[in-house]
Order: sequence, then C-alpha cells, then structure tokens
Amino acid sequence: MALSDGQLSSLADFATARAERLRSGPVSIEAMRQHMDAGDAVLLGDFPGAPVRFVQRWWRAGEGWWEPLEEAAVTALDEQARRWALSQQAVFTQQGPGPQERE
Repeated sequence: MALSDGQLSSLADFATARAERLRSGPVSIEAMRQHMDAGDAVLLGDFPGAPVRFVQRWWRAGEGWWEPLEEAAVTALDEQARRWALSQQAVFTQQGPGPQERE
C-alpha cells in the first residue's frame, strides 16, 4: 500500500521538526554518548572540553547536558576542523610508510 502525497508530506514535516528539535535543544550526556557510540556524533579531539559534531552542528558539554553552539561558533569550528584535517593529512603524507611497510 503506497502512501498518499499528503501522508508523505506529513512524514517529511515530522522529520524536519524532529531534526530541528534535535539541533536546537540540549541533549543528555547519556544520549550523546549513545550517538557517539553509534557514530552519529563525533568528538573533535581527545582533550578536555572538546566539542562534538552532531546533526550538522557543534555541541559543548554543560552541566548534565550537551548544548548546541550558536551558528557563528558552528561556522568557526567547521573551518578549524577543516584546517585540522588538512594539517593531519599533510603530516601523514610527509611521514611516508610506517616501519613495517618499508620492509
């Protein structure tokens, strides 16, 4: 049984509302841990206070919650994360093969 256009539209509206609710409200520490374990959320690095990238937004740990950062901070972190990835790529490219790969 196929869904009608109205039903498909309602499902799309529901998905959009759910995504926006996830993007704008705090997420519990445990829920974010589950998202990280599932690969849906990614920690920027292994350092205290590292932000997490989740649902196309950066989040910071608060008291018992992960809180979404403002759009300006999201844009700045996206740029810094891009630069970090490029620097890591350059370092690993210059290092060449590891000792086991050279033999």
